[in-house]
Amino acid sequence: MKNKFINGYTVILAVIAITVLAWLVYKTESKTEMDNLNASSVEKEPLNKAPKTAEAFNKASPVVRPVVAGPHKSHDPHSTLTAEKHIQVALQHKQEGRMFEAIQSLSMAIPKYSDNKGLYAVRASLYLEQGQPAAALQDLQMALKLDPEDPALLTNRAQVYRQFGQIREALIDLNKAINLSPNLLAARFNRGAIYYSSEDYQLALEDFDQCVAIDPHVAGPYFNRASTKQALGDTAGAKNDLNRFIQLSDSEQWKSTAQDLLQRWEKDEARKAVETPKS
Repeated sequence: MKNKFINGYTVILAVIAITVLAWLVYKTESKTEMDNLNASSVEKEPLNKAPKTAEAFNKASPVVRPVVAGPHKSHDPHSTLTAEKHIQVALQHKQEGRMFEAIQSLSMAIPKYSDNKGLYAVRASLYLEQGQPAAALQDLQMALKLDPEDPALLTNRAQVYRQFGQIREALIDLNKAINLSPNLLAARFNRGAIYYSSEDYQLALEDFDQCVAIDPHVAGPYFNRASTKQALGDTAGAKNDLNRFIQLSDSEQWKSTAQDLLQRWEKDEARKAVETPKS
């Protein structure tokens, strides 16, 4: 029975949520603005979602509603905003739970600033969080046309490819992202998850080792490294990693999963000890 593992991170420009946030790859106009966005971390335990069918993915598409005149009447207060300000407005909407308004803000800005990769990248991340990978892929393709060497964009597109079952394409993007940015934790973590799923446990272990070396305070890599070590027969090392994961994790759900896994491994060890004849 294969151990449970955390399926992957997405690098996005958004406040920490079920999917992720960001190293703010795209520039804001000042340090104060960056601080206000809290753009400095990677989600530690992204929760797996139920898989969707390929048909559902193919039907996914962006929905942009017409703008209805509100309290501003004929004056549009967003008309003079820069692309970066539109991103900040969208992130504020997202943080306060107004996902439609967040996406709409970006959709309004893109025709005016069609050469700004950040607008496409942020909207893609919001589409991913909304379960619209086809729409996210479309935006990521546009962003990567503007900057084919952006490792964060490559990492996110790889996650979309994985959702469509395009593992080869995902690995190509992740390999390129890691070549461009060897310490991009999300890229190494997601590549390790692919290797684990393919039962290439030694390669997976190498990537998870690198994740821990890059940032020993992020919980997720310890969980996946534990499962990988256990698959390679290193139960003692696996148990140490799970205990470390439990110390670091903020997710009660994943802590419970780790504790259940520890108990299962301990029962397996006790059973094997009983079944092994003494010399």
